[in-house]
Amino acid sequence: MNDDVQKAQGELETIAPAPATQEAPKSLEDVIAGLKGFGIEEFEEILTLKSKNGDLKLKIANVPTSDEMMAVQAADDLKGYLWIKRVKVELISRAITWLGGLDIRNLPTEKRFVPDPTDPNHAVRDIQVVLRNLMMGWGQELVETLWKVLMTHSQNIEDTLRAQFPQNAIMTEVEQRLIERARKSMDDQFQIIRDEAVSTLYDTTPEPTPIPEVK
Repeated sequence: MNDDVQKAQGELETIAPAPATQEAPKSLEDVIAGLKGFGIEEFEEILTLKSKNGDLKLKIANVPTSDEMMAVQAADDLKGYLWIKRVKVELISRAITWLGGLDIRNLPTEKRFVPDPTDPNHAVRDIQVVLRNLMMGWGQELVETLWKVLMTHSQNIEDTLRAQFPQNAIMTEVEQRLIERARKSMDDQFQIIRDEAVSTLYDTTPEPTPIPEVK
C-alpha cells in the first residue's frame, strides 16, 4: 500500500511539480554590500620573486575602474614610451593585493602610510605610492613579466564572463553605432583644432595699418 502511495506521489510530482521554495529576499543594504568589489579576483597562488636580497611573495588582482583611471591620470605629464612604462608601473602597484603576508587592499587607512625608502628624507607615503616608487627601480624584465601576468589574469576573467553571454552580446549593433558616433565626434573636434592650427601657421594676411590720430 505504501509503495502504491509513493508511486502515485512520484507520478504526480512529475506531472505537476511543486513550486520551489523561494528564498527570502535580502535587504537593500545586504544587496548593495554584496556589490562592493564585484569582479575583482585574486590569484589563488602566491607569486614568489627571487632576488639576491631574498624572496618576495605577493598576489595580484585586476584593479577597479577607478584605480585604472587614476593610473592613467598619474602619467599625464609623460608622452609615448615613457607614458606606457609609467602606466604599467602604476597599474601593477595598484594590482598588488597581498605582500609578504599583509592584505594591502584591506589595510585600514592609518596603517597604509609607511616611510618611502626611495626618498632621501624617507617621507611617509601611501603604500601604493611607495610600491610604485620602488618598482620604478626594478629591472624592466620583472616589470614586463608582472604586466603580462596581470593582463593574462584580467583576460581570463573577461573570457569567462563573455562565455556566459550570446555572441552578439559581445558587440551589438547598438554599441557599434554609439562607438562610431563618439569616434566621429572626436574626429570632428580634432579636425577643427588642426584646421585652426594650420590656418594660423600659414596666415599671410597683413596686419592692419593703424590710422594715425588727427590732432
